[in-house]
Amino acid sequence: MKTSFVVALLSTAISFVAADIVITPIFEDQVVQRQAGDCYFGVVTPQGCGCVSLFSSL
Repeated sequence: MKTSFVVALLSTAISFVAADIVITPIFEDQVVQRQAGDCYFGVVTPQGCGCVSLFSSL
């Protein structure tokens, strides 16, 4: 039972990474200026859109 859970969890993690769905924190020094049509919500970084981390001041 534990083995099947670990395999399922690992498979899910691999699927997220393969689909480029990896959540990493964005800090204020990574944000670039927004252009027209960029990121309807959130902020713009060189890698794409996202939300600024709440703990970026730590």
